[in-house]
Amino acid sequence: MNEEFNKKIVEDFGLGNLDHEEQERMIEKIGNLLFESVVERAIDIMDEEITNDFDKAVESAGSDYQKIISFLKSRVPGFDAIVSEELSRLKRATSGIFA
Repeated sequence: MNEEFNKKIVEDFGLGNLDHEEQERMIEKIGNLLFESVVERAIDIMDEEITNDFDKAVESAGSDYQKIISFLKSRVPGFDAIVSEELSRLKRATSGIFA
């Protein structure tokens, strides 16, 4: 994930009081949860062609999440809105856990 997004997670989830190492660990956990929910939502709205292309992109990307995100941004209408909605949903679901 990029630095700007990491800062947003730290701010939105109230992680500023943690030491750097713990922040990194929590950013990774939150990022993984967010990534999974965003991919799930994106897959739900893909047509068969995009789904097939997505499968190929995942195979070639391996563990490079950035390549998968780039694919989703370019092929899934409203991808940024999905990310925003899922981030808000995750914040609501975890309120009190991270803060």
